[in-house]
Amino acid sequence: MSKFMTSICWSLILAISVFLGLVSKELVDGRIVSDVMNRSIIKSILVDKDEIIDCYDIYKQPSLNHHLLRNHTIQVKPSMSPTNMKLDNFGTLQITQAWHKYGKCPQGTIPIRRNIKDSRSILSHKYRRQKFSHYKMPSTVHSNGDRSGRDKSGHEYAVIRVFGNFLGAQAKINLWNPVVETPLEISVSQIWVVAGENDDINTIEAGWEVSENIYGDNQTRFFILWTPDDYKTGCYNLMCEGFVHTSSNIAIGCTFTELSAFKGDQKDATFSIHKDQNSGNWWVQVQGIPVGYYPSSLFTQLSKTATEVDFGGEIFNQRWKNRHTTTQMGSGHFPSEGGLGISSYFNYVQVVDENNEARDPKDVMTVVSKPNCYDLKIDEKHKNGYGFYYGGPGNNENCQ
Repeated sequence: MSKFMTSICWSLILAISVFLGLVSKELVDGRIVSDVMNRSIIKSILVDKDEIIDCYDIYKQPSLNHHLLRNHTIQVKPSMSPTNMKLDNFGTLQITQAWHKYGKCPQGTIPIRRNIKDSRSILSHKYRRQKFSHYKMPSTVHSNGDRSGRDKSGHEYAVIRVFGNFLGAQAKINLWNPVVETPLEISVSQIWVVAGENDDINTIEAGWEVSENIYGDNQTRFFILWTPDDYKTGCYNLMCEGFVHTSSNIAIGCTFTELSAFKGDQKDATFSIHKDQNSGNWWVQVQGIPVGYYPSSLFTQLSKTATEVDFGGEIFNQRWKNRHTTTQMGSGHFPSEGGLGISSYFNYVQVVDENNEARDPKDVMTVVSKPNCYDLKIDEKHKNGYGFYYGGPGNNENCQ
């Protein structure tokens, strides 16, 4: 009898162990995290009821599981910066994120945002890919060669574009919290660094966005994105392996503590993407802080140089109720309504040429999908370097 009871006890212990092994897996930023990854988390910071910041050992971060990054040696900081880049002008924002008031990640770790709300149910890979598909490069070349900015997929843009051979780009972007009408729609202000064409388009993108579908709220958040094949693969933020995170202070996908007010105080932040000529890595920086990098081995075309850089705004128009969306771009006001404090701006816009020198863009092309919905105007005064105003309210009597 005692042997029988002992056998039952061991069976129960084994069953409980298996159960705990299964339930110990959870979703972090949309990916299933195993015990191995959990052991890589040095510290967790509860931000609110729906968000946790996990501090991962930098050498055990999930991105290093990418098959191209096995045995990858982490570059802790850029080895060099482009010459003439305006590194002393980082705008009005002291870069603190909302989670900083609840704690800090130790040196040697990197912060990864965990959305608890998403973790309560396992979302399919297909559903996640639908979210990623909401991003497209402005006026991707279609079969008819159209580059007018009109995109039948529902994406609308107000951007400037330059062609050439580039090692990066930088701009100071005005921070706002635009209204986004439906959960599937987005409002984005960003930099695109691009190479290739058709199915071989490579992009690295960085800026701020509002997307309830991605984050579960309508707050303004820092984001990054990459694709090696015209958005078929790759991802935004840390939804897949690839981006090597190095900063212990900046969490991707987290909110800014300060935003602009209409006809009030203006807040902005400097975003930059540049290629380290020694390592070949594409570094993303915010307010001069290196956040991390995309190894050039992830790309086919961007393994060399970028051939196009775009700056500006994007929205996704779902045409809810069979009309144009009321989702705002930028501040939600046209450049024609006024400049500083009214319409959103990009200032100190620079590209980095093949000689690793930052300079103002030349031979600029303006790409505006629907000027009656969202528009763009170059600031000819250039008091704050090369710049422009952009944005709009979406649906109005001239935008249906």
